Amino acid sequence: MKTFRLLLLLCLAPGLAAAAQEGWTVKVRAINGRYTYSHEQPVSLRKQENFTGVPRMRGGGPERELIFNSYLNSPQDGLLRLDYQVELGGENTARPPFQAAGKVLLRPGKPVLAVDSGGWKIVLELEGSAEGEYARGGTSTLEVSLKCGRDAYPAKFTYLPEHQYSAILYSAAGDAVRKFMVGLLPNNPGIDGEFKLQYTLLLREGAETLASGQGELILAPGGPRRSAAAGKDCVFSAKASR
Repeated sequence: MKTFRLLLLLCLAPGLAAAAQEGWTVKVRAINGRYTYSHEQPVSLRKQENFTGVPRMRGGGPERELIFNSYLNSPQDGLLRLDYQVELGGENTARPPFQAAGKVLLRPGKPVLAVDSGGWKIVLELEGSAEGEYARGGTSTLEVSLKCGRDAYPAKFTYLPEHQYSAILYSAAGDAVRKFMVGLLPNNPGIDGEFKLQYTLLLREGAETLASGQGELILAPGGPRRSAAAGKDCVFSAKASR
């Protein structure tokens, strides 16, 4: 079994009418440089869909296995929330190069860059027909980075308050394998727009822990980047954008 088994928080909005008809399709694209791995997955409202297999490839990259789990929630304010898990496999099944999980609001026909980390970009798109008009909701993003000396590990998520986001990266550092993990929980904003970002992070090289910890940062969309120490010679920082 894969080591990446994060639990989806399948929270439904009560009292909302299921205006969407059956026949939805979720498209996922995992982009790394000139390489693109893509998959289309039929989905139904309030039903988890799972895929494990070889995706379509473009750009001549190495063959990889894709794990893509999704859950399409009922419409909220004219948009649909998709809960997702993505994993791109490598030669070593115990150390997949990229994993991510989170939740994103989608408007049919409008692709969204859900995750950007470690050279990987995850683009999600929803196709289907529905009754009524869909609002042109904007997206908010969280940009975080762990810097240890000259090395930097950035991650960017399109996010919703009160939902969890995570990314895990494995990479080679000489003869050793490095693992970077970050988990985020942005809380609801106050009247002034500020909110608390709870985070946990880990950076290991072989058996050595280079950075680890958990904490909180107070952010505001469009406000300055905030930072905190994350171990010897390591700094974690975050910024929220509208």
